[in-house]
Amino acid sequence: MERVSLAGFVLLCAVLASYVMATLRPISADELSTATLGVVSCLGWLGLLLLGATMIGRADRLTQLFDRVVLAGGLLALLGLAQFFFHQTFIDIIQIPGLSATQPIYGVQSREGFTRPAGTAIHPIEFGVVLTTVLPMAIARAIDGRELRPVRRYFPASAILLAILLSVSRSALVCAAVGIIVCIPGWPRRARGPIMVACGGLGVLVFLTVPGMLGSILGLFSGIGTDSSAQSRVDSWGFALHYFAESPILGRGFATFLPKYHILDNQYLLLLVEMGVVGLVAVLALVASGLRSAFAAASFLPPESRVQPIALAGGIAAAASSLALFDAFSFPMVPGLLFLLLGMAGGWLGCSAAPSDTGVLAAVAGRGESYRC
Repeated sequence: MERVSLAGFVLLCAVLASYVMATLRPISADELSTATLGVVSCLGWLGLLLLGATMIGRADRLTQLFDRVVLAGGLLALLGLAQFFFHQTFIDIIQIPGLSATQPIYGVQSREGFTRPAGTAIHPIEFGVVLTTVLPMAIARAIDGRELRPVRRYFPASAILLAILLSVSRSALVCAAVGIIVCIPGWPRRARGPIMVACGGLGVLVFLTVPGMLGSILGLFSGIGTDSSAQSRVDSWGFALHYFAESPILGRGFATFLPKYHILDNQYLLLLVEMGVVGLVAVLALVASGLRSAFAAASFLPPESRVQPIALAGGIAAAASSLALFDAFSFPMVPGLLFLLLGMAGGWLGCSAAPSDTGVLAAVAGRGESYRC
């Protein structure tokens, strides 16, 4: 718990230092505005981290939060599936009394002749990455959610995996693979075979019932050398290194490299430009501390009760890998979810670190019983 919180504090210091650097140079009004908003956003993300790491303090409440994140992911996937099959956003019909839209709702996008669902996200890539982050957690509850009703237990994982396959997104497929690979060693042996068979069967079902989907997905990877989005990511290195050389230690200011200059589509490169080496190392250290906390929490539990913390590690790894594929911190959902999972990993470590409580915690993980850490 302390590791994650400390790493979050170090990141906040790096963000504030980059903000100072931004104000010490000639800066335009729009850059200063986004820099200030970046600090506020970082404080919000760290609030989610502290919520999971220090403010819950009970294993049953962490499991309850775990379940709600999984359910939300399943419902988001269901909306995306409706958008894919009906070619409509549906969210444009939502009217909340007293509130008005502050930015336009983008219509459905297409790729390879298929509708790219976005759910309630700003962009289909963000939608896909959010689902891949939640996928390991949904599979975990399908494995150990014996107290749940069958639909509640298996619906989120099935809907999320189906939506990922239909998202026509390289980023989503790559991040899903990363998350699953991290989790496989921590799954009970009895569950590994059925999970892989279920995933493969669902993939075959999609390819048989959606003509052209298999070719489109294979084309995303076989034609990557001529793909404009992939080429844009390669070209971004030159722009990033040019601006990085101007202020390599603390950067030019978090959130100040605006899209009008260039869209880097790589958050790690963007961190180098905006926060320098210090900021990039701070983010990597935060991710590493979350992974270490999740694995450490799992090490205190018996093998059959390690599924949830291992799933958090898989979700963190999936989200962290997505930072190399698009400018994730420019979107609202991915960083918020990532920081929440980092905090939950710290919270699990806090609840499982006491050796005398391991048996009680195992019962909590299996049946959701009340237990205060």
